[in-house]
Amino acid sequence: MPSVRTDYPQDGLSEPAVVCEDLEVSYGEKRAVEGVSFTVERGEVFGLLGPNGAGKTSVVRALTTILDPSAGSARVGGHSLTDPDAVRSVIGVLPESNGYPGSVTAVDYLMYFGRLYGLTKEAAGERAASLLSEVGLASVGRQMIKTFSRGMRQRLGIARSLVNRPQVLFLDEPTLGLDPAGREDVLAQLDTIASNDGTSVVLCSHILEDVERVCDRIAILNKGKIVSTGTVASVTSQVSSNSLVAVAVDPSDTDRAIAALAEADGFAGRVTSIPGVIEVVNSHQSGAINGLLAVLTQADVSILAVQPHNSRLSDAFISLTREEGPSNDG
Repeated sequence: MPSVRTDYPQDGLSEPAVVCEDLEVSYGEKRAVEGVSFTVERGEVFGLLGPNGAGKTSVVRALTTILDPSAGSARVGGHSLTDPDAVRSVIGVLPESNGYPGSVTAVDYLMYFGRLYGLTKEAAGERAASLLSEVGLASVGRQMIKTFSRGMRQRLGIARSLVNRPQVLFLDEPTLGLDPAGREDVLAQLDTIASNDGTSVVLCSHILEDVERVCDRIAILNKGKIVSTGTVASVTSQVSSNSLVAVAVDPSDTDRAIAALAEADGFAGRVTSIPGVIEVVNSHQSGAINGLLAVLTQADVSILAVQPHNSRLSDAFISLTREEGPSNDG
């Protein structure tokens, strides 16, 4: 088993934590990932986003050496995927579905993995205690894991992924199912991990508010290809100023308006919590409001008001992924 990391980067001239070049992943005849290229800098929180079937899971599986790419190359923590043992020695992984033994204490659970990474019993105990303190579980370290809430187990999973002091941490939906306080705890931990420890974090999440909160840069995948990459602000700016519009209609016309927008080319509407108010995303570069009015008028929808909105990451996400169908993988 690879040993615990000791080679922390000492200067800003080190290569990026992740370098992915023209990566392809196939399952038999089906290609899940096609020509994906991106980098993750050291100490950066990088969001890997996309709808179900976009290829996110396949990219992470390849970068964590769970499966071999069918083409392209990647380096993680300075190591090529052709040397999987070296890659595994510098990464930590928290999968979306992470099972835990119920009749084991949190301390023993972390010590077990510390021993697998070559630590002595004493060092494994010290590492376990330190990690439990970092994730806010120091007071329950001697409790059985079966008594933990979902949020506590999620924090324990993050602690387990940090046992070997990874250079790169891969997290798949780390805040899924948590209440607002639990989500904030996990996001704060990611900030600390990246800023204090210099660990690079690759975050896969469908909760775009979390992505906006912690990610330095993002890449959006669709049908196995990257359709946009950059800072949240730069990706969001790809949606034109007229691309998100709030339209108020007679509440009795809401269903007809949604149906009309679904059939119209380049528009997608979603209802809001306010009766009769619909948010409309449009893929046209110009004429959004005029086109919207024409679609709704033709559908005999009573329009009460129209208000352009500032673009958000969710709007860019929908605009960039809406027209493509699902691929073969998550």
